[in-house]
Amino acid sequence: MSTPFAFRRSQIIGSVESVSPREISVSLSNEAPSATSLDTSLVQRFPRINSWVLIPSEVGHLVGVVTWIGIDNSIPLAAERHDRTLLDIPFPHRRMSVTPLGTLRWGMADNASPELVRGVVSYPSVGEPVLVPDAEQIGAIGSAGTTAGKVVLGTSPLAGDTDVAFDPDRLFGRHLAVLGSTGSGKSCTVAGLVRWSLSAARAASSNNKSRSRFVVLDPNGEYKDCFKDLTGVRVLRVEPSGEGEERLTVPAWSWSSAEWAAITRASAQSQRPLLQRTLRNLRNSLDTEIEGIDRLAVELRAHLDIWSILRSDMPGHLKFPRYTSFTLVLEDMEDVFSPWQDEDGIEELLQQVEDMRQRHCTTRQYGDQSYVNTEVDTLLDCLRSALAGLGEPEEDTKYTEDMPVVFDPQDLPSQLEALLRTSDFQRDAGYASSFLIRVKGLLGDLRHQPIIAPDGDESLAEWLSKFLGDEECENGEVAVIDLSLLAPEVVHTAVAVIGRLVMEALQHVRAITGEVLPTVLVLEEAHSFVASGVSSADIPTSADLCRETFERIAREGRKFGLGLVLSSQRPSALSQTVLSQCNSFLLHRIVNDRDQDLLRRLVPDSLGDLLHELPSLPPRQAILLGWATELPTLVEVSHLNSSQRPHSDDPRYWEIWTGMKSVEFNWQKVVDHWTS
Repeated sequence: MSTPFAFRRSQIIGSVESVSPREISVSLSNEAPSATSLDTSLVQRFPRINSWVLIPSEVGHLVGVVTWIGIDNSIPLAAERHDRTLLDIPFPHRRMSVTPLGTLRWGMADNASPELVRGVVSYPSVGEPVLVPDAEQIGAIGSAGTTAGKVVLGTSPLAGDTDVAFDPDRLFGRHLAVLGSTGSGKSCTVAGLVRWSLSAARAASSNNKSRSRFVVLDPNGEYKDCFKDLTGVRVLRVEPSGEGEERLTVPAWSWSSAEWAAITRASAQSQRPLLQRTLRNLRNSLDTEIEGIDRLAVELRAHLDIWSILRSDMPGHLKFPRYTSFTLVLEDMEDVFSPWQDEDGIEELLQQVEDMRQRHCTTRQYGDQSYVNTEVDTLLDCLRSALAGLGEPEEDTKYTEDMPVVFDPQDLPSQLEALLRTSDFQRDAGYASSFLIRVKGLLGDLRHQPIIAPDGDESLAEWLSKFLGDEECENGEVAVIDLSLLAPEVVHTAVAVIGRLVMEALQHVRAITGEVLPTVLVLEEAHSFVASGVSSADIPTSADLCRETFERIAREGRKFGLGLVLSSQRPSALSQTVLSQCNSFLLHRIVNDRDQDLLRRLVPDSLGDLLHELPSLPPRQAILLGWATELPTLVEVSHLNSSQRPHSDDPRYWEIWTGMKSVEFNWQKVVDHWTS
């Protein structure tokens, strides 16, 4: 049995030849392993690209990763010879380049395991020994850089197949991107992350129940069956067909005015104000065509809202042409309120309107002077006073156009038409006709109705419970949102609404409780929903709005406990704002040059060489790097049974073509399913 000192000597495989902050050159000794190392009583492959080596320092060991291995023919230094007839000839000598990554500190307490930390405390000097790590050291390095690893992701093939575990706080807490070409195994990795996290949380809880919350947005319908062996999984589909499946709804009453404007292509000048006013009336159950005192109260509230908008953003309305729309409203106010001039406060309101008209309304089409704070404040005071004189509390209109308050979406066209008959919007009727047709078409499309205008009275609380799970997760910890049969016209809006409502719900949880509710939002085919670039169109599209929603989640979601997992085969097509907010990466095989260049820019220069292996990674293998791991780690992701994998296998052309396998179908059934 060897002594500890003899064991440490057996770990030495070479010495340092040169040192720089980015690279350390190592000369391997003749006794160093040439293919498989047994020096540490552990079978491991060495030397290999991306394998680890250690260089002792005063605080522990510098950890480096092998980035180059080669042989040169050098003449060995020989002692002084007495026989001058002997001839020195070149002898093959092995060398390798090592990139310094971090420091493996000594255990601070007795019998404490070594701890891996980022950064290099001190660089070695020339001639210092280079060691191959032993089992304990490999375990400390390979545990995804944290002793708090709770969920096993896979094994490290370059470190004796030791387990690679991660801490969910670090992996999900600052967003994760799972990137890889088609067929590289990224969908299985995403499914495994959900499955293994859920299983580990259940095993660690006292009653074998967890309060994990995962929402998987699945545009291709790949994940609906891969969790069937687990309890606590909700599958939401356009057409539920199996046990445990529920109908997917994204009711139109939950859409914000911006989402309505994007899908209906409402212009900012006339159509969007009309839409906002209509949504506000519907959410507050206000009748646009009521008469008498009730009608006066509606007009006072509406004009109070209009002028409050101006007052809240005075600098934005000081210049032509933005303030002209408020001038047009001012011109109509005398006609609107004159029939009620005998009511309390209306006479003072009309006097203020007349004073402002003298200043802003001339014989020209547009006013010639911008508004000032004092006159708008005076007008607002008059509106409030008149409203109070009716005995109507000002806060009756308590819902804005963006609050998710339930109303019947089918009432929207009639409300729009009613508003167009009022004095405020009558002049815009000609511009609103095409917009009205688009709204009616959207709500009348039979493909959309079960999704955006479902039967039944589903409340917002019930909707959130279905998507995020109830308060105790009694109805399950995972929601798989199958978007595969959702019409293309509404899919971006649906994804944007789901993402926004999930984040805003978690914001309100924190506001009420002072605590965050940790939730993971998984977005498959992320490049389809958060594409790079900025729209040049004057009217934002639903795709633009979807990208902006997830950019906001990427920037702010961590504060409210919302972690984002992006899965994509085209990193270069993703929004750079979203990608730059991802602090951890699981990189499968990537062959596209543009994608590889982008990923190299996301890591420090000293680590760029590690990504040269991306084009040749086999399926299931990935490089884990970023905040979740102190050191970049090559991981062989744990195996999933075929029934547990997403349905994303490559099509079997030859088996079908040669009749080895058949697909039983009937075109009429296909058409019936298509048009039902």
